[in-house]
Order: sequence, then C-alpha cells, then structure tokens
Amino acid sequence: MRRASIQAAAVVTAIVLGFSAMASADPLTPGKPAGVHAAQMMGDKEWLVFGGVAVVLTAVLVANVGSGDHTAVAAAPITIVSPTTS
Repeated sequence: MRRASIQAAAVVTAIVLGFSAMASADPLTPGKPAGVHAAQMMGDKEWLVFGGVAVVLTAVLVANVGSGDHTAVAAAPITIVSPTTS
C-alpha cells in the first residue's frame, strides 16, 4: 500500500514539474534573437514553481502523518481492594 502511494506521488510530481517548465516559458518572437539576459531574468515565475512543489510536498507529508503500524498502549492492571469490616 505504501509503495503504491510513493509511486503515485512520484508520477504526479514528475508530471507537475514537466508542465510547470512548459508553462513558465514565454514564446519567442520570430526574427529576433532569444537573448541570454532575457532568459535569465525570469522574474517571479520561479517562485510559483517552487511554491507549487512546496504545496505538493506539504500535502504528501500531511497525508502520510500518522500512517504506519503503531504498538498498542499497554495499561497497568487495576486492582481493587475492598476494606474488611470487623
């Protein structure tokens, strides 16, 4: 069960990272040079990508909190002593 969820999370992460790279790229104008400086000045788009990855990782971590096998809590036995009257 856990292995399947890890594989599913890996596939979803790969898809999200692939789409985010395509979505953040601006189309080039025909007939003009691409320019390294313009490509390096990406602006605030990388924060959106990192924010999206952070949200996905947070969701996976929250979903997995408390999962797994835990040992049962062992309580001490209770003994009741009744007073004797004479």
